[in-house]
Amino acid sequence: MADYKNDGNRSRSRHHWEAHIRAQQKSGLSRAEYCRRHDLSYHALTYWQRKLSEPSRKQTQLIPVPVERITQHRISAATSGVKILLDDRIGIEVYEQFSPKALSQVLAVLENR
Repeated sequence: MADYKNDGNRSRSRHHWEAHIRAQQKSGLSRAEYCRRHDLSYHALTYWQRKLSEPSRKQTQLIPVPVERITQHRISAATSGVKILLDDRIGIEVYEQFSPKALSQVLAVLENR
């Protein structure tokens, strides 16, 4: 319940400062002068102005990007390399730009099987 109250206070505080920031901008007064006339903390107004002008992570929108699925057939056709079939279940394909270290690690695992 305490979290709910805090969220409400934050929301009211945010609206309070949003209203003052809009009013200060429309007034043509400097922040310092606006704060003096409205008995506000200059630092608090500056904090909220900076906080509210930054893009919020909550407001970030994800944009779907179409990704073309590459099939095994296309990979084999698109690159030259070697295919090693050890039995019906195990196969290793090594393409032109392979990592010798990774291949050594795979072979070591298979030898210790």
